Amino acid sequence: MKIYRGIDVSSYQGLIDWKKVKAAGIEFAILKVARKDMTPDHQFEKNWAGCLAAGVPVQGVYHYTYAADIDKAASDAAKILKILGPDRHPFVWLDYEDKSLPTDRRAADIINTFGDVITEGGCEFGVYFGMAYYDRHLDKIIEYVKPQYRKGWEARYYNGNKKEMKITDPVNMEKTPTNFDGERYGWQYTSMGRVDGIDGHVDLNLWYVDIEASVDSVPEEKVDYHLSDFIKDSREIWGVSATARATEILSKTVTVSMSQNQTHAIVTPLERYMQALGYYTGSIEADENKVPVFGNGMCKAIKLYQSNVVKSSVKNQDGILTAKGATWKKLYGAN
Repeated sequence: MKIYRGIDVSSYQGLIDWKKVKAAGIEFAILKVARKDMTPDHQFEKNWAGCLAAGVPVQGVYHYTYAADIDKAASDAAKILKILGPDRHPFVWLDYEDKSLPTDRRAADIINTFGDVITEGGCEFGVYFGMAYYDRHLDKIIEYVKPQYRKGWEARYYNGNKKEMKITDPVNMEKTPTNFDGERYGWQYTSMGRVDGIDGHVDLNLWYVDIEASVDSVPEEKVDYHLSDFIKDSREIWGVSATARATEILSKTVTVSMSQNQTHAIVTPLERYMQALGYYTGSIEADENKVPVFGNGMCKAIKLYQSNVVKSSVKNQDGILTAKGATWKKLYGAN
């Protein structure tokens, strides 16, 4: 299993040079999405755009919650979805550890309510917490948290808050937190990280599940599933002949996105080609006898393809394959 190295950031880090961050070896980023007053974090949009432009996958966003009841949890979750908008569906992490929050069964109700709203909005959901906080409080209520929300991103700073660490420094894996009764996604192992492109300290993380779109692509000549394979496999899906020209194939295309034609048959060859290029690291559902789903991973993969191959403007790097649009044109050579 590959373990990825990444960072989580907020306005505390100020302006970030994401190209330098990528060059430093960062493989993903998690971004703070909202402030206490539920307005966007001051650097959220700049960080999102910077990651996209530099090819750093946004593995998720996080929100430090002060929601002490289910009504506030539902309201705050809805505001986060509004900040994200209809075309961004990252993993959303709820930072549950403020001293003002309930630590009894009500905590599970708050987490579940938040998760319900977030997942209904098309995003995945999990909980961030510190190891000591989990041992004191959350372990008592985790059985009341819905199974699908028992996804954990855990903090344990075994070097304390005094020793700086670089992204290339070895991590003592014997200190990995193992107390969480759920699916472990990541370990935030220090808040004293140093990364080129960021002034001051930053949190460093290890990630144990596949990132949803890799940082760099693989040259076409080195892949084992070529563009010609994609075109061949897609002709039958579009209902055209084996000799159909690019313009004819293009005329048959439809919009494919997180909200339109999400389970269209064309998703499978798209997944295969994006995976071959290195932009997509998720599973090929068809190989598991499942219905193909154009999810977060493919959305991010298409954004990288639009940035690096289509050379779309930043505003058009939206992860959407618009019917007869520029991304389809590039795929079918109809430019």
